[in-house]
Amino acid sequence: MIFKNKINLSLLIFSILIIGLTFFVIYPVFKEIKTNSEDLISKKQSFTSLEMKIENLKNSQVFLSEIKPNLEKINQLFINFELPVDFINFLEKTAEESDIVIEILALPSQKIEKDSWPSVFFQISSITSFDKFLRFLEKIENSSYLIKPQNLNIRRLGEREIELNDVKIILSIKVYAK
Repeated sequence: MIFKNKINLSLLIFSILIIGLTFFVIYPVFKEIKTNSEDLISKKQSFTSLEMKIENLKNSQVFLSEIKPNLEKINQLFINFELPVDFINFLEKTAEESDIVIEILALPSQKIEKDSWPSVFFQISSITSFDKFLRFLEKIENSSYLIKPQNLNIRRLGEREIELNDVKIILSIKVYAK
């Protein structure tokens, strides 16, 4: 019986050691492994997300370098809202090339709700032949500015005025500004 008690006692101590070893050593190790693997997965996802952002940034930089010349051209379509001097010089130079004399009047600006951009209104007056004015009109329509004709008033001059083939022209245009 003593031998049987020794075996039972040995089994009890061995069982307590196994349970203690499991509870105090193996369980914390597995818990730490689980925590570390979750942390690793989270960091891997963050790293993958960061790699995607870096790749998108590189693609954006390439795209920007490709469209930058076009953006500069688009920017040149708009006149300076405060000082449209370059545009007025353009009109005067184009009129000179078309062999006509013009008067330019900048009209008060109005903000129209449906317009995407601010605009400046100009009224161009001239007494010239209709053919010369058409050349002038074609040049300003084909210019690098965003121009929208608003109103065109053409009146033939009488026999006593200037020349028989001359007309008085008043053209109102809207030019988009930045």
